[in-house]
Amino acid sequence: MKKTLKYLAYGLLLALVISQFIPTELPENNSDLSNDIVVTEQAPDEVKIILRKACYDCHSNQTVYPWYSQVAPVSWLVAKDTREARDELNFSDWAELSKRKKIKILNEMAEEVEEKNMPMKIYTVIHRDAALTDEEISTLISWTKSRSDNILGGD
Repeated sequence: MKKTLKYLAYGLLLALVISQFIPTELPENNSDLSNDIVVTEQAPDEVKIILRKACYDCHSNQTVYPWYSQVAPVSWLVAKDTREARDELNFSDWAELSKRKKIKILNEMAEEVEEKNMPMKIYTVIHRDAALTDEEISTLISWTKSRSDNILGGD
């Protein structure tokens, strides 16, 4: 029994080492902010801070990849999750969206934040500073509703 566990442990260690040689293509970042929501919507500083700390690692081209994003198999999960999040919503491409799409996203943002679905729990476990306070949730909801109303009104 001990011998089997020993071989199993060696096998797992070998698989982990070999997995490091499988390339991971993390989504690329882009420093161009000209189409970004905080620029195009002229977000107040407190909203910029909230979005950057709680949303941008997944939902923008401004991702800050932590050290563990370079270690397989976690790197594969980080790459997959970031790609999926950017496909769903990418704040860096905000200016390219139609007014209708912007309003829809702003309303969904308010709902997701109010229901505490975003940022995701699995993310805030590791990135504790990304967890939103009640005050930050209120600030973000007020801002999204205000922006949605302004866009609807022709701003």
